[in-house]
Amino acid sequence: MAKSSAVTLLVGLVAVLSVGLILWEFNAIQALPTVDSSAAGALRVRLRGAVDEVRGAVNEVRARATGHQPKPSEPPAFTPEGDFVQPKWHEPPEIRHPNCRTKVYDYVALPRVTIVIPYLNEMWTQVGATVAAMLAHTPMEIVDEILFVDDGNDPEWQHHDKLRAMHPKIRILRNEQRQGLIRSKVIGANTVKSPVVLFMEPHCIVLKQWLEPMLERLLSAADHSTVTMPILDVIPEDNFDGYNAANHHIGGFDWSLTFNWMVLIEQRNKSYTYPEPYPTPAMSGGIFAMWRDYWERMGTYDTNLTEWGGEHIELSLRTWRCGGRIEVVPCSRMGHVFRKRNPYVVHPTNVIRNQKRVALVWLDDYLYKFYRQVPAARLLDAGDVSERIRLKEKLQCKSMDWYIDNVYPELRTDQPRKR
Repeated sequence: MAKSSAVTLLVGLVAVLSVGLILWEFNAIQALPTVDSSAAGALRVRLRGAVDEVRGAVNEVRARATGHQPKPSEPPAFTPEGDFVQPKWHEPPEIRHPNCRTKVYDYVALPRVTIVIPYLNEMWTQVGATVAAMLAHTPMEIVDEILFVDDGNDPEWQHHDKLRAMHPKIRILRNEQRQGLIRSKVIGANTVKSPVVLFMEPHCIVLKQWLEPMLERLLSAADHSTVTMPILDVIPEDNFDGYNAANHHIGGFDWSLTFNWMVLIEQRNKSYTYPEPYPTPAMSGGIFAMWRDYWERMGTYDTNLTEWGGEHIELSLRTWRCGGRIEVVPCSRMGHVFRKRNPYVVHPTNVIRNQKRVALVWLDDYLYKFYRQVPAARLLDAGDVSERIRLKEKLQCKSMDWYIDNVYPELRTDQPRKR
């Protein structure tokens, strides 16, 4: 009886706090128009960010007091005044599996996350829409930061003021000189304090509850050795308002270390039940989540890989062969623009050099197959890879034969479909 009374009292206090919070937010924001519009907008963003944090704390107290988990909450709409115009974006159709739509998540148990987004020469219409969709469909109480890494953009491509105006948890880290996509991810992740780091791209539209399934799946790895990916639907390159649902393929690559999608998981595993998470031999590129301590323990990226290309194959081989696993989580979905050409210069020689570095470290006795597919790599100087070989030995990674036999047997016979 005493315990029940204490819980009742605590719930009552939480209710009073919640009402007080709402009244405080209303009164504080209503008072803002007495100052100039740009200052009002900035103050409104900061106030609502503070409210967001308090709301998360209230939810946690309520959950612990009652034993019931908080329901998913819609983040407040941040609409600062002044010249800023909230980006428009097209809401995709609801294509998630019914089991995903009814899923309830334990928001108290989910780990906090920082989202890292490198960008270079990206159009504001797409960057702004990416962020607007994320704010609409993300429980911001478990997001510490959305970190944009400005990779040496010229002023017209920086978008700093617009990004900061969208939410107080958006932070910008600038490289004064271009470092490339790979190094920019490492530079950004080095500043992250959250338990989980999620790498994202600035030309995506997320669906409802895109974040929660990946974070929940990370909780299943006792040693933090799982990397999670969403289903990447297709946004047409010439129509950012379009949205085409993708099938449930596994990711693979050929002996040139070029990624492509392979068979459907239902064809590969006849006992698979959709929408359960499923393993994939390789990740497609830059959108995935992992525990930060695992990212660091595993050696982040090879920072001698330059500009763009090869890092996703390297991380795929390293994850599987050094004790981890990569999973696609179908309840997590987003649209992504698969571009035929990057909006920045990528030197083909650097891509081949990156691939050769990966091949030298990871292909073991199959290196000749890489040279057969990419003969231009033979005489190309890939630099010193001894540090990455030492990392491979330190992590006690398994052989390429083991990877083919246990993870990617298709590599012996079937090659990915050509682009």
